[in-house]
Amino acid sequence: MIRWRLAFTLFQKEITETLRDRKTILMAVGLPILLYPLIAMSLTKLQESRAEAQEAVRSKVAVWGPLSETLKSDLEKTSKLDLISGLGLDASLQAKLLAGSLPPLPTLDEETPIHTNAPTVKPSQVASAGSHPILLAAETLVGERKADAVLLLDANFQSQVSSGGVARAHVLFDSVRDASGKAHERLSQALESLRKQEVARREKAHGLPAGFSKAYQVQERNLAPQQRRTGKFLGSMLPFILIVLSASGGLYATIDLTAGEKERNTLQTLLCAPLTGLEIIVGKFFAAWMIVLITTLANLLSMAATFARIFAGSGGFQTSIGTYALVFLVLLPATFMLTAIFLSIAVFARDFKDGQNLLTPMFMLLTMPLGATMLPDVELNVWTSAVPLVNIALLIKGVFIAEAKPELIFFTLLTSVLYAGLALAFAARVFQQEQVLLGGKDSWKSLFRFSAPVATPRPTPAFALTAFAGVFVTVFYASQMLQGANTIVALIVTQYGFFLLPNLLMAWRWGFSAQETYQLRRPSFTAICGAILIGFSAWGVTAGLVTRVFPPPESFAKGLEKVLLFEGMNVPLVGVWLLLGVTPALCEELFFRGLIMSGFRPMGRWPAWLLSSLLFAVAHSSIYRLLPTFTLGMIIAFCSWRSRSIFTGMIIHAINNSLLVTVLHKPEWAKKWGFSEMTYVPWSWGFGLASVMGLGLFLVARSPSAEDKR
Repeated sequence: MIRWRLAFTLFQKEITETLRDRKTILMAVGLPILLYPLIAMSLTKLQESRAEAQEAVRSKVAVWGPLSETLKSDLEKTSKLDLISGLGLDASLQAKLLAGSLPPLPTLDEETPIHTNAPTVKPSQVASAGSHPILLAAETLVGERKADAVLLLDANFQSQVSSGGVARAHVLFDSVRDASGKAHERLSQALESLRKQEVARREKAHGLPAGFSKAYQVQERNLAPQQRRTGKFLGSMLPFILIVLSASGGLYATIDLTAGEKERNTLQTLLCAPLTGLEIIVGKFFAAWMIVLITTLANLLSMAATFARIFAGSGGFQTSIGTYALVFLVLLPATFMLTAIFLSIAVFARDFKDGQNLLTPMFMLLTMPLGATMLPDVELNVWTSAVPLVNIALLIKGVFIAEAKPELIFFTLLTSVLYAGLALAFAARVFQQEQVLLGGKDSWKSLFRFSAPVATPRPTPAFALTAFAGVFVTVFYASQMLQGANTIVALIVTQYGFFLLPNLLMAWRWGFSAQETYQLRRPSFTAICGAILIGFSAWGVTAGLVTRVFPPPESFAKGLEKVLLFEGMNVPLVGVWLLLGVTPALCEELFFRGLIMSGFRPMGRWPAWLLSSLLFAVAHSSIYRLLPTFTLGMIIAFCSWRSRSIFTGMIIHAINNSLLVTVLHKPEWAKKWGFSEMTYVPWSWGFGLASVMGLGLFLVARSPSAEDKR
């Protein structure tokens, strides 16, 4: 028997105590009142600006077939269309199209052909949709974004219009791309408008052949295969849901491992155990991360099974299990970062309830921007590839629609790993503050209280990683903002402003020893001779043999060539050497073989060489230059270490770069030497230069090692 009066009295007590907590009121009432209007206004404004921007851009349409000036003028003036005749169409294919000798284009129901001049066509003569040369060419053109759509005109299009017959056309587009869909919409409207005008003109005349009232017959064909259409549907919502649900699993797990332990009075017992703060954070972090991974995997498997069941009734499941496996791998750095952030914040809470009050705003702050990834036109690009969590969501979106480019995948995963490392470093710092773990009143202040720097001979591995992350992100965004600037100005600002200046400021702020950190010692004569030989030969190994085994795409090589040529600016060869040879040798060597490699030195020479060379390669922000730059970095790291002088590495770096750009700026010299392209070196040259480099390494190896004079 329930005594309602007593139950109501207890209810009054509990609700009074709960509402007395300002944080509870803020989270339960204040946050929703503020949050949802903010989200709605932000997404509405973003959608409006996106629609306005899309409407302002003209659609680029390739026209295949007989395009008259009259038809072109009529179509372009009725809508925002730029018609380009023959764009992306092979000359032989165009000749067959105009001659009407191509296989008829299949209809959407694959029953009867439309595009043909022949009176009768057998079904066996009709090419399938997946193998028709016109469709393949159009899919390639639109897929590479060289055109938004293709307008395919029948070979006798003009004569049919003039004679009063049925003039046939096809609109080929990709529904996954919004720009292509917009072009399809504009073309359809423009053709419909012309059709009505032609019908009105014919209705004034008499005795016209059959079909005059129709005038145009337009068939619209979606070039996106079913898998990409399914991918668009999944990619628009699945990344947001996955990251939010993964973050939710990490939120409660981290609260229980920190504030929950405080509430159970077990965290103090743990601090009495023979464990360091770093060991505690590592153990708790991997426990929380495992919960997040299990949550992510369960959500992903459930979604895959659910969508497989849904799509089974509409033609089969069009997204492979391998795609979902790739999505799970892509999510790893995001879950890593979320777990580290939640763990470092949850430890400030006094109990589980306080942990919820602290982490809920952080959860909202981290996941709110993900809503923008659900908009159709928000895609992974150079800018968004460095935005935390948003880049992962957009990469997953790109994976589903098969548009994830290797360079952007590289950028996204690289920046995500850097952010995850920084988040874990912050969590480690939190757990090293005993006042924070015990819940002192000044716990937040103690975390951000930095004592005066004590002069140390060289940086630590953690400092080196943090310094690289800060410089890398700065250079990444700054290089994008400097895109409109003069190439020479951008190069000087990047090298001296973002590599050299921060390096010198950090050395001054933390009092690093110039000799211990940067190895500012004069190299021996033997080491100088070896460095010169390596400088004149290493480019043949890195730019010749390595890139010949793993060649970059032609588009990348052309783009790099354009930058190294200063976009056509007439720069004297001496100026080219100073800008592209001496400047990187000075700024990058002081950073990578100075600050970074000295930071990794306590780990041993091989880890120091490998890690500094890897970061050196990563900093060049190209997956295609990763292996050649890493190889050069290992060579320079070995020489700087063995000679105990950074000047050895500078000599190699400066000569190597100068020779590469000399070949590029003086092509007549390259032809005289027997080759004509920067990334191609004959095998005879490659092996010969490798032998010279081996001699140089032997001479440097005879120099005193770094261990000899410690």
